[in-house]
Amino acid sequence: MTKDRARFAIGIDLGTTNSALAFAPLVGEGTPEVLRVPQWQGLASLTEKPTLPSFLYLPEEEVAAHLRGEEVGSGPWIVGLFARKKASEVPGRVVHSAKSWLCHHAADRSAPFLPWGSTVLARDQKISPVHASALILNYLRGTWNSRFVQAGFAFDDQDITVTVPASFDAAAQRLTITAAEEAGFPGDVRLLEEPQAAFYCWLESHDPARELWQRPDSDHAGPQHVLVIDIGGGTSDFSIFEIRLNGQTPEPDIRRVAVSEHTLLGGDNIDLAVAHFLEPRLAVTGGKLSGPQWDQLVSACRDLKEQALAATGPPDERFVVALAGRGSGMVGGSQTATVTRAEIESLLLDGFFPFCPAAARPYRTQAALREWGLPYPSDSAITRHLADFLNDRPRIDAVLFNGGSVRPPLLRQRLGEQIGAWQDGFVPKVLENDEPDLAVARGAARFGALLHHRSARIAAGAAAAIFLEVEGMPATDRESVRPPLVCVLPQGAAPSQLFEIADLGLKLRTDQLVRFQAYSSIGKSVSRAGDVVSWSEGEFHPLPPLQTVVRAAELSGPQTGGMMPVGLTAQMNALGLLQITCVSANPAVQRSWPLEFNMREHVQGVAGALGARAREANVPIEPNASVDALETARGQIGMVFNQPANNSKKNKISAATILKALERILASPRNEWNGPLVRALWPALEERRDDKRRSGDHEEAWLIMAGFLLRPGFGVVGDDLRIDALWRVHDDGPCFPGRRIKSQEYILWRRVAGGLTRERQTRLIAEESDRIRGGRAPDELVRLVGSLELIHHDTKAELVRCFCDIAVTLAQTKRHCAPYLAALGFLLNRTPLYAGPETVVSPDLVEHAYRIFERFDWTTPELLDLQALFLRAARVVDDRSLDLPAPLRGLIASKLEKSGVPTQQTAKIKGFVPIGRSDRASLFDDSLPPGLILAE
Repeated sequence: MTKDRARFAIGIDLGTTNSALAFAPLVGEGTPEVLRVPQWQGLASLTEKPTLPSFLYLPEEEVAAHLRGEEVGSGPWIVGLFARKKASEVPGRVVHSAKSWLCHHAADRSAPFLPWGSTVLARDQKISPVHASALILNYLRGTWNSRFVQAGFAFDDQDITVTVPASFDAAAQRLTITAAEEAGFPGDVRLLEEPQAAFYCWLESHDPARELWQRPDSDHAGPQHVLVIDIGGGTSDFSIFEIRLNGQTPEPDIRRVAVSEHTLLGGDNIDLAVAHFLEPRLAVTGGKLSGPQWDQLVSACRDLKEQALAATGPPDERFVVALAGRGSGMVGGSQTATVTRAEIESLLLDGFFPFCPAAARPYRTQAALREWGLPYPSDSAITRHLADFLNDRPRIDAVLFNGGSVRPPLLRQRLGEQIGAWQDGFVPKVLENDEPDLAVARGAARFGALLHHRSARIAAGAAAAIFLEVEGMPATDRESVRPPLVCVLPQGAAPSQLFEIADLGLKLRTDQLVRFQAYSSIGKSVSRAGDVVSWSEGEFHPLPPLQTVVRAAELSGPQTGGMMPVGLTAQMNALGLLQITCVSANPAVQRSWPLEFNMREHVQGVAGALGARAREANVPIEPNASVDALETARGQIGMVFNQPANNSKKNKISAATILKALERILASPRNEWNGPLVRALWPALEERRDDKRRSGDHEEAWLIMAGFLLRPGFGVVGDDLRIDALWRVHDDGPCFPGRRIKSQEYILWRRVAGGLTRERQTRLIAEESDRIRGGRAPDELVRLVGSLELIHHDTKAELVRCFCDIAVTLAQTKRHCAPYLAALGFLLNRTPLYAGPETVVSPDLVEHAYRIFERFDWTTPELLDLQALFLRAARVVDDRSLDLPAPLRGLIASKLEKSGVPTQQTAKIKGFVPIGRSDRASLFDDSLPPGLILAE
């Protein structure tokens, strides 16, 4: 794919720490050049640099006024050097590591929560990872246009390639393109793996035949294998390229044969490690720096690391880190700390690049180095991750190092020696790369030029195979804890190669949102399109679900039971994006429906994670009742709700009598019914929705049964569709308005809150706003408010203060305040039940609540809920932006222990204890079906 008007191939390295743009002419001869990017260096100075630091700073009003009207950049955010400098001064106003968030499926990457943990900026001032990436890309686009548009070479007319880590999955790749589209890039931007781009840059000025086969210690004339080790600010990426001499052409054949798993390890982690090492030298004994001070220290350690590793020096050479005073007693009188070169190198080599045997594998523990809300791997030893990747691979003949984190010679030497030790002393040749910060951009530009001229390129198919769980497909093994997976795109699939799967007998429901859970795998086993495979722990990695809707009104052929027979097609298109499509298998309907990623699925309800954990935990995937008993139970539900209204107490319809009858039919108590069983009863209840109009008893029983069968609103395949159907009850309104029915509606929405979207939760609050804020809300409405984790931060903060005031007023007169305390426990909870970490409110609100309630006796019956409140609100989650200061946690723990709370419980306030299944389950008011196992 080429552009007729293009005169340059542009390559953009969108990096975690630094970004760069290079360009190569498409007419005539010329090597890629790097575009020098103008950017603010300080308030009064501009500079041009070949790289653009991937930092964004939202200036204070006086700073913004000083810079307003200048020609550098546009919009409120400042990008580049000045932003990076400000990260150490006002960290709460600086966004960094946005790229690392793009592959974090546990967060809504379109939600505005960056800078992560900032208490300086209001919610509406923050930006999403996608928008942050778009701002960086837009800055580079604007820089190009300011330089070339008058010459007739507008950015949008050029051939553009943006690079991504080779280990970026299909969802993260899609989000990168989304960021480019938001930045105003044309729609034909393509993606290229960063290690490939670095290798293209090396190939530009080197002869692989001479440098690889003619080396003195080479002992074979067969194919050579080059390992690209790309360690940047946020990721460690490993790729292997196989090079074969071609007797037909002077150019060798090059094929990318292996890609590592995504590993969130790089320069950011090293900065964190140095900061952890220095923190005790700055903080009072046993104390920790506050969130803003910690961010300032990490930024200072970034500069210190680069200074120390830029050149060699004596082991006792000292480096100083200074923190600006912020009036906190946690720093005492010391604002500086020193560290020696030997200490830095020891941290680096022993912590990140230790020697290890070839059989070493990364440790997988709960104690991961975790900051900024990002899921860093438990094991920070890059060498162990590399050993795992190279296991059972061919011998590595040469290594190309890329990325700013491997610029120090001692690290390249350590890695070369380590690989040599794994290969019985054969040390691979180190290929020259003088510009590891720019090689990716240069290589991407060269790739675009080669593509334009249809020249020979590296053969590289899909880095990962893509699999789908297909609803209704029978398990190959009835004891299997996971449904089988269908391969729709094999690993190594060539770009634009179309795979068709037509013989699985798939059917899609019409007029409903239909979902497929997607997985990627870069395992060494080979699967072909259409292969059905069994689950293998560690091999398959969940992606956001794929979804589509088939509208019956759009179909011309006859349908059966609201189902459409379909097949699947899949390909990696020319732009590098995954495309999966459902295709009608009905000859009378010539239609197809693309499957799109639902990027928010893993936040809303965390259903993907919980469902996966349920299957991992050996939970049956079938209802734990016989088919005959299940049919009889469904019939019983229909029969009961079909009865006319009856005023007789003996024959009065109620949820309790329905459940007792179902227990007899299913031959088991309700607390033993698993998730699939209770969901299998839902269609029978849904069919009787109109029977709520028969009487108030009918409506009350129906609402109670709905809440019982659909609690907690997520965790079982298809729950999103069930909640969509249930929401019609809200839209229709009560059939018998009054306190009794309204109370049951509140209980229903509280029970299924985890399945409600943010918009639906917001509507529930808005409809009752006056009563909630005026202290006139009934108990069940107050408890419902506490369960709505997805509501806006500002709304949640307002409710916390409001409920604190109401509860204190009630407590002072010894009146009933338990609902408010229970709701506060959930509103202040550090570990959300179903939402992402970005929904957790500031620790300041927890301190506000503690100061209000500390004078009360927490052992009195009406205030016992204060114990549960603060066990949730003060729990340590190992994230500085969410954790309370240690002194405050100490006060809360002491108060709880004096109130009779066991030290086993308060230990979760004093230090980090991984969240267990029992902890999760205890946060639900209702017992959960045993078929729904909550993530650990």
